[in-house]
Amino acid sequence: MCVSNQTGIKVSPKLANVWKSVTTAASNVRAVKVSIINEALEDDGTFDIKGTFEQDFGIVHENLAEKQPSYFLVRLGDGNSSEWIFLCYVPDVAPIRQKMIYAATRASLTKDLGDSHFKDSIYGTNKSDFTLEGYKRHRASLAAPKPLTERERQLAEIHANEKTMVESMKGGAYRKSHAPGMSFPLTDDALAALRKLVISAQPAKPTAVASALPKTFTSPASTPLPASPVITRENTATSSDDVKKAPETNVDEDEWDNDASKDVKDDSKPAEGTKEEPIEAEKEEEAIAPVVEQPESVVKQERSINFVKLLIDAENERIDLASEAKIPASALTKNIDEDSPRFTFYAYEHEHKGAAEDSLVFMYTCPTKSKIRERMLYSSCRAGVLTAAKDDAGLNVDKKLETTDVSDLTEAYILDELHPKTQSAFGSTTGVNSPRGFSKPTRPGARRVM
Repeated sequence: MCVSNQTGIKVSPKLANVWKSVTTAASNVRAVKVSIINEALEDDGTFDIKGTFEQDFGIVHENLAEKQPSYFLVRLGDGNSSEWIFLCYVPDVAPIRQKMIYAATRASLTKDLGDSHFKDSIYGTNKSDFTLEGYKRHRASLAAPKPLTERERQLAEIHANEKTMVESMKGGAYRKSHAPGMSFPLTDDALAALRKLVISAQPAKPTAVASALPKTFTSPASTPLPASPVITRENTATSSDDVKKAPETNVDEDEWDNDASKDVKDDSKPAEGTKEEPIEAEKEEEAIAPVVEQPESVVKQERSINFVKLLIDAENERIDLASEAKIPASALTKNIDEDSPRFTFYAYEHEHKGAAEDSLVFMYTCPTKSKIRERMLYSSCRAGVLTAAKDDAGLNVDKKLETTDVSDLTEAYILDELHPKTQSAFGSTTGVNSPRGFSKPTRPGARRVM
């Protein structure tokens, strides 16, 4: 239960009626004094508007007793204003019982009268807190920046820099946000190093090869027939008498086997010793033999470097090249700083299941022993670096890694992240380092895959 409800003291009907009348638009009341009388919240006096709010504020100080706690409800602005402030005066020299009762009942008073009426509230133990100067000090303290720790101050400074940068980048009728956080530009050296990680595959010259399709022949059915003569009524017989009947001859079946029939030669076959002339359509097909180009063979160029490390130049607000090299994956931990955050791009050429793989890995290292300002600055610029690498250098990152301990970036760990293990239906694990037993959870903050 809330402490303010423990007293059980409520607003009296008289105070409720007074409050209802003073909150109307026609009211001319500037302030209402409330006191606890006979275990109830009672009206202890009303004060009319005589001037402006600042001129009338002295009414509060004049009607406060040295040792008697009390409440004051003061109207802001003129008589048409519906905004009030709530003042709770509990002097240190007052009896302990009264101090406890007034402190525990103030929330019940504002709740019964309506919290929406009160724009501000002041709790004080000295009469000087309820003068016009004391009220102005109260308002100034609300507008003043809050006391911050060193880490909170650095975070507020980064947010202010982000806001300034966004305002300076505005142009036209609208602004498009490409990446969250800060976005420092990459230097020419950094972009040139990143472009070296891109392999430009040059195709070999295509080779023209004649088609090995079988030779096509024209079938007799497709050969056009000669034009048949036109038969008219004039060149035909006019009667059936003119048609002579051909004599019928009986031919025995054995006569077809005589030697004379065998000597009959097909006129369509060429004579021996003569070369068959190709058909005209065949000549055209041979002249227009299709040429099929073999698929282009890709010649892979070798990178001059495979390791690019970037750092943030905070003074000039840019991202510069820290180093570039060609190193094996086993040497990554020796080439990445252990005391400062860094952005690292590594082109990892390896084999997986007998096939050659080429993966681009982005590593954001943020050691715990680095400065807080550096960690926050690098964290804000990480997304901008990835966007610039893709848009300006043409890099497509295959895997993003983040760690606070550089020693985590071993070749086995990178392989495990590029080719994660899969669980089979029989409960066995397949992957780079399979079979593998139970693995304990990773310690908090060690490394993370993005």
